[in-house]
Amino acid sequence: MGGVGLLFLLVTLGTLVSSLTGLGGGTLILAGLLIVYPPELALPLHAFTQLSANGLRAGIHHKTVHWKVVIAYGLLMLPAAWAGAKIFDLINPTWLKLIVGVFILISILPLKIKPQGEPTLRTFSIIGAFSGFLGIFVGAVGPMVTPFFNRLKLSRDGNIATKSAGQLLLQLSKIIAFGGAAGINFMTLKEHIGILIVGTLVGVGISIPLGKKISDQKFDLVVNVMLGVIALKILYEGVSELLLMYK
Repeated sequence: MGGVGLLFLLVTLGTLVSSLTGLGGGTLILAGLLIVYPPELALPLHAFTQLSANGLRAGIHHKTVHWKVVIAYGLLMLPAAWAGAKIFDLINPTWLKLIVGVFILISILPLKIKPQGEPTLRTFSIIGAFSGFLGIFVGAVGPMVTPFFNRLKLSRDGNIATKSAGQLLLQLSKIIAFGGAAGINFMTLKEHIGILIVGTLVGVGISIPLGKKISDQKFDLVVNVMLGVIALKILYEGVSELLLMYK
């Protein structure tokens, strides 16, 4: 029971962080799930927490969603997620963690070669495919795609709403892929899923009044700091796992 209470607290806190900054909370939620569940269950269940949180955020700010970007982002997502779920039990996610961690760090460095301007719809389609595939193995891919969404010329609400709508499609694709391609029976986990969904909704609810008190400058700073911290965390985990593998 203590484990369930801790899980509920971590899910609520993670969703609160994600709602305020647009990212970061997914990793915290996944870490909480791994305390209670083995990885083969934590990763699929993680999709339900993100589905409910992103769905509510996108619903609240639906008028500011950039739907062309969302559609492009989700175009190749399901087949990519399905392919990943087909080999879910065969691939060690350690190398994927390292790749994603390095990618995040590069994306926030002030490099002159960093792409400028808005990404094209084709770029978002490619990113969506990678997100669908990688999301099966690493769970939270928000930090990887956030730099691309941040380059859109949108308001703060529009940025979070568009990102949330895109992540909503990602989590739905993952759930379909886990259930269809990986053969996971979610009906046997319906009580656990219910607890997780309630925690995410509470986190989003708390974030609504708090979000109005954070300025856009602080918002941008929090985003970059969160990206760096999450990247270092992912890299630390990946290197530690790699050392254990070849010990």
